[in-house]
Amino acid sequence: MSDGDGGESVARATRRTRRSAAERRGEILAAARGLFAERGFHGTTTRDLAAAADINDALLYRYFANKQEILEALVDEAVAVFESAPAVPRDAPIPLEQLLTFAGLGFIERARTNLDLLTILIADSRALADDTRFVAFIDRAATGLAEHVDRAGGGTGTDAGLHAGYLTARAYFGALISFVLLQDQLGLDRIRPLDATEYVSHLARATSLAVEAEGRGAP
Repeated sequence: MSDGDGGESVARATRRTRRSAAERRGEILAAARGLFAERGFHGTTTRDLAAAADINDALLYRYFANKQEILEALVDEAVAVFESAPAVPRDAPIPLEQLLTFAGLGFIERARTNLDLLTILIADSRALADDTRFVAFIDRAATGLAEHVDRAGGGTGTDAGLHAGYLTARAYFGALISFVLLQDQLGLDRIRPLDATEYVSHLARATSLAVEAEGRGAP
């Protein structure tokens, strides 16, 4: 090894040493996102994680007690990503179709940008059996949307109306998740490419028309 090679090795080691705890933790989580999405939680070892983060096993355990704790930190990231979407005021006088389009495009954009996190949440659901934070977010989002759905259908906030609105909102979010998983995760985009904006616009309009028709008592 030349003196230059030795100096470069020392420089790399110095840069690693100088990284803050937050930076190191972020590097471990970034490695975990890639490996868990590719191999699954159970198919990834702590040694794999340490190697991908360019650290040794002992250093990894300084930041996370175990692999499960890393997975739970990724759930934190996923919830934060989706909760970062701009909130719509509960009493906002916005047409339902416009509201659904706004919410749908924001959801799909975040899901596609963070497909690895969504893949982990679904593929490793058994390892997250006791962690309901992400599904709780979906529940909260659907509950909030239910009020707008009920109002658009001529409802007045009765328990029955809000429950029906919740079911519609849940179906809407289910269709959004289905789009991302089918197109991007399972590869349907290679067979029949679809534009996300067109899909969301159609879905929002169809949902809005169905709600309005039900409110009028249409058969």
